[in-house]
Amino acid sequence: MSVKAAENNRERPLFNRFVGLIRRNPNMLVTMGWEAYRHQVGINLNRRFFPTWSPLPGYLHLNLTRRCNLKCRMCIQHRQDDGASGVLSWYDPARELPLEVWINLLDQFKGFRPRLYVTGGEPLLYRHFPEFLLAAKKRGFVVNLQTNGIRLAEAADFLVDLGVELINVSVDGPQEAHDRVRGKSAFRRTAEGIRAVVAARRRLKRPGPIIFINSVICKDTLKYLDRMVPLALDLEADFLHLLHTDFNSPANVAVHNRLLSPEFAQVHGLDLVSPSLPEGEYYQSEISREDLPQLLAGVEKARSQARGRIKLIFHPELPRELIEPYYFDLKHPFPQKCNSVWKTCRILPDGTVSPCLHMVMGNIKEQSFREIWNGPRMRHFRKVIARRLFPGCARCCNRSFS
Repeated sequence: MSVKAAENNRERPLFNRFVGLIRRNPNMLVTMGWEAYRHQVGINLNRRFFPTWSPLPGYLHLNLTRRCNLKCRMCIQHRQDDGASGVLSWYDPARELPLEVWINLLDQFKGFRPRLYVTGGEPLLYRHFPEFLLAAKKRGFVVNLQTNGIRLAEAADFLVDLGVELINVSVDGPQEAHDRVRGKSAFRRTAEGIRAVVAARRRLKRPGPIIFINSVICKDTLKYLDRMVPLALDLEADFLHLLHTDFNSPANVAVHNRLLSPEFAQVHGLDLVSPSLPEGEYYQSEISREDLPQLLAGVEKARSQARGRIKLIFHPELPRELIEPYYFDLKHPFPQKCNSVWKTCRILPDGTVSPCLHMVMGNIKEQSFREIWNGPRMRHFRKVIARRLFPGCARCCNRSFS
């Protein structure tokens, strides 16, 4: 069989399942269409003609909780037991929004129906997680769940029966690598969760959820890159998403915090919770130049293994010649462009609306999302970002690298 024929055999059932998801939730076509238009055309038009204003977003990050049942080595959110996050209200479990506030927000979204990227922390720890998903699906939203998979097995039948369209599950390698990064027995429980979703999908004869495996490339997982495609196939995932490390350095963070200071924020009409990048909220890459040949070989091996067998996505999608400067030169002149503040936003567990960098645009307990999305703070921040990025943006996953 030719490679092209193998690709067609793999793609056809996946395509049919996407069609099945659209039949079950016709809003998916509109939601995905609007998101694709904004990504490919609309944002560039915005930046050219209306640089501080934006139509309503195609998708939104809903952080139901910042609590997590794992402590991953490369995670960039504060741990809950070190006391360092006390000034950040969205880390306080006591301030997590009640269900009725989230439902009110869903009702605000019905007119434009963004894709709901439901994340955390670990979203399954939110005490009203099932009720929230029921409310979202009742209103016809496309739901994209991000999870570490620890509680996925017990929720599998519910998620499949409810019609959740997309699930991203974090798997950083085979058992020895995954457990080193995330903790003892994490791999077993996550793999059981993925298999439970696949089994429920078959048993209930449903087209979804489509399963993405997210795997972060870091020092602990580097030598296992050539095992990720076989692992994803064994788990019967639909997509494999290999993520280049989101990292920073103490020196670069110090420069960033001096530039993005409370005084800078005040002058530019911004509301900043300082410091913008605190200690404990960024990861220092441990990949060395000696690791580069293994990294390059692993990337090429994964591409070769995936061809015709599974959809493989790298993020960011770096050509071979840019992988070295990505990991070893934080001052490399990548394009100073980020479209994130024109296409999405994070709504944090206490209702804070923040695109990034501890910038606060408002709170959904006090204002409607529409008021916040094109309110003065957001428009001021778009104006700033349109000029140039900050040092802390050096390896953010939301910026452009090509």
